[in-house]
Amino acid sequence: MSCSNFTMKTENPNRAAKEVSRLQRLSKRERFLLAAGVLFVIGFVFHQLIADPFLIKKQRLERSLQTKAANVLEMKLLQKEYQQISENKRDIMGRLQSRSPEFSLFTFVEQQIDTVRMKERVTSIKPGVSDYQEGVRQALIDLKIEGIVLAQLVDFLASIESFDKVVFVERIVVQNNSREDGLLDVMLSVLTFEIEPAS
Repeated sequence: MSCSNFTMKTENPNRAAKEVSRLQRLSKRERFLLAAGVLFVIGFVFHQLIADPFLIKKQRLERSLQTKAANVLEMKLLQKEYQQISENKRDIMGRLQSRSPEFSLFTFVEQQIDTVRMKERVTSIKPGVSDYQEGVRQALIDLKIEGIVLAQLVDFLASIESFDKVVFVERIVVQNNSREDGLLDVMLSVLTFEIEPAS
């Protein structure tokens, strides 16, 4: 038993000595290539087990931070937009309350049509209202005007829009008149708001 142990112990130093002598017998070029191969394997293992997972985790964290920053920015922009809308709504409500209770969008539009002298050019006038929501509704008039010159259109738009009376041109489509050069056909929608009367 002791003899076999002795044999095993003496074999290991012999094997190590053989490996050392084998390395010593390698040329400088072979030793360089072997060292380079060992370094490559170590570098590859390091990259796969340590560097790669670290970089992936870092990239995920950066993407997460960018997403959160974008969300915060979007929330701030929405908050600012909401505040602006709220301020505009308060301003419009104040103007509506100070506007004469007898104000009629239809009458106002007719007056402006007379002012720019194009009553005979209005071929269609259609009023409409929406339902009340939170005590306010939209009143709308769709107009179709044919055969006017550009100066008439400019004068009409300048007279019809009134911030004090809360009257706006919501939509406008301008086309050349099909029958006469230099004249225009116009379709537009005039918008205002009305407060629900107290019951």
